[in-house]
Amino acid sequence: MRLATPIIAYSAAVALSWAYERDLGGLRSTILAGEPSARFVLGIALWLAAAWLAAALFERLVLRIMRRRRVENQLPKLLIDVGAILIFFAAGLVIVTHVLGQPLGGALATSGVLAAIIGFSVQRTIADVAAGVSLNLEQSIRLGDWIETASGAIGKAIEITWRTARLETLDGQMIVIPNSALSASQFINLSAPRRAMRATRKVTIDYAVPADRVVQILTAALKATDGVEPRPEPDVIVESCEASGIAYTMRFWVADYPSSFTVSSAVFTTALNFLDQAGIAPVYPKTDITLIAPRERHIDRHIDIVAILRRTPFFAAFDDDTLQLIARAGRLRDYAANSEIVREGDVGASLFVVITGLLEVTKAIAGKPPRRLGQLMPGSIFGEMSLLTGASRIATVSATTAATILEIEKSEMEPVLARYPDVMARFGQLIAEREMANESVLAAFPEERLEIARLGVAAFVRAKMARLFGTMAH
Repeated sequence: MRLATPIIAYSAAVALSWAYERDLGGLRSTILAGEPSARFVLGIALWLAAAWLAAALFERLVLRIMRRRRVENQLPKLLIDVGAILIFFAAGLVIVTHVLGQPLGGALATSGVLAAIIGFSVQRTIADVAAGVSLNLEQSIRLGDWIETASGAIGKAIEITWRTARLETLDGQMIVIPNSALSASQFINLSAPRRAMRATRKVTIDYAVPADRVVQILTAALKATDGVEPRPEPDVIVESCEASGIAYTMRFWVADYPSSFTVSSAVFTTALNFLDQAGIAPVYPKTDITLIAPRERHIDRHIDIVAILRRTPFFAAFDDDTLQLIARAGRLRDYAANSEIVREGDVGASLFVVITGLLEVTKAIAGKPPRRLGQLMPGSIFGEMSLLTGASRIATVSATTAATILEIEKSEMEPVLARYPDVMARFGQLIAEREMANESVLAAFPEERLEIARLGVAAFVRAKMARLFGTMAH
C-alpha cells in the first residue's frame, strides 16, 4: 500500500477529532448537534486510521529489511498481512475499551471464545498460515529456489501464499503443497546455501583397463567440458567393483539445478569421446561361459598406439605397416599436471600426439600476461610446424591434467614422409590452414614475408618442408 494515503487519512482523522473537541466552527454544537454517536464515530475513525498508518509503516519496514538482507525474492506478503491483522486487532481492542468504554476483560473473553470457535473449525488452515510465516521468517525457502520434497518431487518455488507453497517443475507442471505439510516433513533446498551444486555420473569400465589410466582420462574429460565449474575442482573416484567391471564416479559442480542435466549430458559425451580415443569402451552386462580352462586374467597396461594413431586424422592416410613403424619409433612420455611440455621459442624437431589428458596452449605477448589460445584433447597433435618446417616452437603447451604423450622425432618421420609425397602436400595444406590467420608466425623474417606474398601460404610451407626433408612436396 502507498504510505501517502494512510498518512493523509490519519492526519484528517486527527484534525477532525481536534476540531470536534475544541468545537471549532461550531462543529460539535451545531453541525453534529443531536448526534450522540459522533464522538464514537470520530474515535473509531481515528484509531482505524492509526492502525492503517501503522500497517503501512510495518510493510515499509519489512521490505526495507528484506532489501538490506538482499533477499528481494523472498515473499514478505504473508508476513505483512499477518502483521496488519495483529495491528488492526490491537486497534479493535483499543476501540472497545477506550472509545466504547467496555472493560478489557470482557472484550478479551469474548474475543477468546470467538477465536477458539474459529480456530477449532479452521485448525488446518491456521496451521498452514503459521507454517507459511515460519518458512518466511526462517528463510529456509526463497522464491527461485529448487526444492525436493519428501515424496521426491522437485520444483522451483514461485509463490508462498497463506496456505500453500507452489513449485514449478522443469516440465512446466505445478506442484501445490500445504505449508504445514512442507514444514512438517523433510525437504531439500537444492539452491542453498549456494545455487551451485555438485552432480555425479557413473561409468563402468572393464577390469582389464588400469584404474589410474581411466581416472586420468575421465578427469581430463571433466575439465574439458563446458559448464563444469572450475572450483571446486571436478574429480573421479573408484566407487565399486561390480559384476561387469569397475564403476567410476565423476563428481563435478554445475551452476544450478536446471543446468545439471545439460552439463551431465555434455560430460558423458566428452568422456565417451576421450575413452574412445584411448581405445576404451564402457562395459555392458555380460556373462562368461567357459567350456575350457580360462586364461589368466590381468590388468592390461599396454597402450595400442597403432589403434590410437588410426583414429587421428593426421595419420589416417598411412597404412598399417607404416603406422606400426611410427608406433615402434615413437616414445610414450608421462607428464604430471601443470608441467610444461614444450616452450615457445625453443628449437624442436618432434611431433606430439595426445594419448590421454588435457593440455593448454598459451602464447606470450610483450608486456602482458600469456594469452590462452585453447586446449588440446586426446587425439590432438602439436609440434607439426617444428617437425615439418624446422621453425621454433610457436606456443607453450602445458599439461592441465596428468597426461600421456607420444613423441615422434624428425629422424623417425623423415623416411616415412619421403615415401608419401602426397601426404607431405596434405600436411602442408593443413599447416597453411592453421596458420593462415597468423602469418607472422610463419614469416619470422622480412624475406619470408615477401616469399609468402609471392607463393602463397600453402606453397611457402611446402617449399620449406621440401628444403628441410630434402624432398619435393607436391
